[in-house]
Amino acid sequence: MSRNVKEIFARMWSIVIGARRLPPGKKPPDIVYGVDDVPPLLVIALSGLQHVGLIAIFLIFPLLVVKELGASTVLSVNFLSVAVIALGIAAILQALPKGPVGSGFLCPANYSAIYLSPSLAAVKVGGLPLLFGMTLFAGMFEAALSPLLRRLRSFFPPELSGLVIFFVGTTVGSLGFRYLIGTGSERPLASADILVAVVTLGVTAGLNVWGKGQSRLFCSLIGMTVGYVIAALSGVLPGDDFAVLRALPAVAFPSFDHLGWSFAPALALPFAVSALVATVKSAAVVTVCQRINDSGWVRPHMSSLSRGVLADGLGTAASGLIGSIGLNSSPTCAGLSAATGGTSRTIGFAVGGLLIALGFLPMLTGLFVMMPRPVMGALLVFVACFILINGIQTIASRMLDARRTLVIGLALSAGITAEIVPNMSSDMPPILAPIISSSLVLGTLTALLLNLLFRLGQRQRVTLTLEPEAGDAMKRVVDFFEERGRAWGARRDVMERVSFGVSQSLESIQEVCEARGPIRIDAQFDEFNLDVTLAYRGELIELPDRRPSDKEIMESEAGHRRLAGFMLRRNADRVAASRKGDECLVQFHFDH
Repeated sequence: MSRNVKEIFARMWSIVIGARRLPPGKKPPDIVYGVDDVPPLLVIALSGLQHVGLIAIFLIFPLLVVKELGASTVLSVNFLSVAVIALGIAAILQALPKGPVGSGFLCPANYSAIYLSPSLAAVKVGGLPLLFGMTLFAGMFEAALSPLLRRLRSFFPPELSGLVIFFVGTTVGSLGFRYLIGTGSERPLASADILVAVVTLGVTAGLNVWGKGQSRLFCSLIGMTVGYVIAALSGVLPGDDFAVLRALPAVAFPSFDHLGWSFAPALALPFAVSALVATVKSAAVVTVCQRINDSGWVRPHMSSLSRGVLADGLGTAASGLIGSIGLNSSPTCAGLSAATGGTSRTIGFAVGGLLIALGFLPMLTGLFVMMPRPVMGALLVFVACFILINGIQTIASRMLDARRTLVIGLALSAGITAEIVPNMSSDMPPILAPIISSSLVLGTLTALLLNLLFRLGQRQRVTLTLEPEAGDAMKRVVDFFEERGRAWGARRDVMERVSFGVSQSLESIQEVCEARGPIRIDAQFDEFNLDVTLAYRGELIELPDRRPSDKEIMESEAGHRRLAGFMLRRNADRVAASRKGDECLVQFHFDH
């Protein structure tokens, strides 16, 4: 066998082995407790507590809404008690491993800026009853979208999910830095604030990078505790806050006297848009959970996404039903899971139980609410790093052509503009203000609309015709699949296998099958499958199931041909050769 043929087979074998290196479902080495693992009870409790600490930061959103109403202290504390109960319900729904509801992952919810603008508008127009009614409407709208995700998957490609996660990361990171530098604070930034922020971030990041075992697993909780202590000693956490905390009851049943529901058609569009963005974001967060739990992850699992979005929508509906604002799957908790290596769904149930318990413990709820701004900022910046990287990795996992590059680029530009020009919405019509004021909402809607527009004229089935004697046939095959891979947003590793397999098939057909006339290559793609068919006139190529022996390979050309056919079979997930009329068909199937 010639040296060139040996090199070709060696390259093909490396591609095959590389493509199958990571079996689906394998727990990554950085994950200490995987989704199906049951950690020790103490680990479950402490892990749940640090997730609750992160979630508590985002209680700022329902707090802003109730302050807009001018509510009393008693009503404000009661409102937050109900809010954490709604979060607990959502966390439990999302962790359910079986049935029609729940992604089955550690994927708690938190309150999000997605619903902030329409919620503030609802409170101004119709008070709490309108807020609760519109929140219930938004939750049911999202729940109604969940069974349609599989049919709509072409409108929500993986790179768009990555873009949403990236926007979430920028939102969380920018919010963290605003807390760090004191933006919006009632008092100027002091050296004590900087000290608290540096120590909190330093301890958290240091334990995550250099810590081992439990110290890495609980790096966020340890950093938060150290931050509280330094803040109390340095005066960042004033004594007056503790006096207010002591005045709250240790145990109290939340009141639901403020409940009521109404509906305003004028607010249906802003809440529906927010629910749509929440759907995309929830699907993106569940995608991240799938990715960090599976070394062999290649694409979102649609059934898990649909159940996760349904759980998210029902969580928001439950929030409106018992008296709070819209919530959404928490990318900060997904980032914390990736950072610490604790992703067990058992922790998700613990988070839900702790949050519901907090609803009956106003004093403890107040302790989380009074978290110093520098501590909040440090923790948000820490988890934002992991959220951003997951978003970038998801975008980069796909090939991008000019259309997809424009979708991502223009959406990024729109979202970043909304982030750096926060007053841009002041010159817009009131109905557009909730959309323009949020980088996440504006960027996601821009991407969705552009993706819909640029799909026009895009073909999922294409054909290339080659003459057997053409000297540039191999190059044309490589260029053809490179171009189509970018247009389809396909995985690069799969397209490399396709290009190489088809090129070697052409070479074998030309050399041993006595091909006559043109060779036609048909390719058809969807998000899960890539099918390629080679049609030619000549002898049918042999595709043996068994590798020929070394003696057969060395002593005959037939052995070389059988080895080439065997390697072609190994390169694809399925391959078959058949005859139809006077045409021979070689059909390749690649899982995508």
